Amino acid sequence: MTELLVARLQSHLPLDQADRTGLLGLPVRVLRIPGRRSDLAGTLARDHIHVLVDGFACRYRDLPDGRRQIISLLVAGDVIDLRRFVLGGELSPLAALSPLGIAAIPDASLFALLETAPRITRALWSTTLIEESISREWLVSIGKRSAIERVAHLLCETYLRLAAVGRNDGHRFPLPLTQSELADALGLSTVHVNRTLQELRRLNLIAFHSGIVELFDFDALAQLGLFSLQYLHLRVPARPR
Repeated sequence: MTELLVARLQSHLPLDQADRTGLLGLPVRVLRIPGRRSDLAGTLARDHIHVLVDGFACRYRDLPDGRRQIISLLVAGDVIDLRRFVLGGELSPLAALSPLGIAAIPDASLFALLETAPRITRALWSTTLIEESISREWLVSIGKRSAIERVAHLLCETYLRLAAVGRNDGHRFPLPLTQSELADALGLSTVHVNRTLQELRRLNLIAFHSGIVELFDFDALAQLGLFSLQYLHLRVPARPR
């Protein structure tokens, strides 16, 4: 189950064989979350670090009147609680957006590995900085991009993040979010998301059915979304052709 963690870290920073062997040798307990739930943080052990291996999750904030803002998406290979691992304290609210598989690694085992593996420490640090880079792009989207630019940008980003750990299928990738969840991530109404997806279909840029997105022209979609992949800091971006 730590293969995906290795893939995520190596998508940003090369690891040597000793580092990969150390990560693959970490003890792992597998958690299964059967479907959507808004209290994911409460199911995670405080003395373990958790890596998402299947499905989609998110960090979010609720307003007192029930409105929700999704502030980040978590996909396969992402470390869910790295800040808690380093700083302690409570996790921010987390939700499962689909059935999940989660690899739980004891904190003590990872700490022991990091004592002798400075490059893994640097790689984990890099993932945190890249999360902040993604958050800045989301802020720009909500502040300045139009509806169709926001949707196009998110689709390009999600494709590349999944492709970096081998979770795409050619031009296709999973995106099991409802239109309401997309609206919560993009700062749009559900109706606006629906109309925007229809427009992207009309332009023959995407197909989106049963939680699967197919990209027909990544470069055109990226141009429409004002998307530049540098902020993802991928060593070898996998762009569909």
